[in-house]
Amino acid sequence: MTDERDTKSWTGAWEAAVVIAVVVAAFLLARQTRESLSLDEDPEPLSLTLEREAAEVNATLPEMVSEGVRLDKATAGPGNAFNYVYTIVDDETAQALVANPEKLAQLKTQLQERVCLTMPQRRASGAIIRYSLKNNEGKTIADVSIDAGSC
Repeated sequence: MTDERDTKSWTGAWEAAVVIAVVVAAFLLARQTRESLSLDEDPEPLSLTLEREAAEVNATLPEMVSEGVRLDKATAGPGNAFNYVYTIVDDETAQALVANPEKLAQLKTQLQERVCLTMPQRRASGAIIRYSLKNNEGKTIADVSIDAGSC
């Protein structure tokens, strides 16, 4: 009688082990299939992402972003660049910025910090963020390029 119980006990253990092995194999196969499918999907190229995001930003422009500063447009390209075009609407502020290299350096530092702190997706993609500042006449006051990948 004990031999029969031992046999049933071992048979039950083997059946349970086989069921567990099948479940684990099915789980691993499903996970591998899911991962391979996600790898097969090509992520959107950076240039298309930037173009789409520029269009989204432009839908809300022009916009006063701070006292005396208006964001006029955003563009994508060339390559991995994302460009912002601002107008300094206060002529005195624009002239002061042009005349003072120290203020321009401070501005570049502020823009670098902004990119590094608020644009994590740009850091990961290695985009270049360009800021073009113009005066009321449309003349360029400053062009600042920030390599987001260097943050």
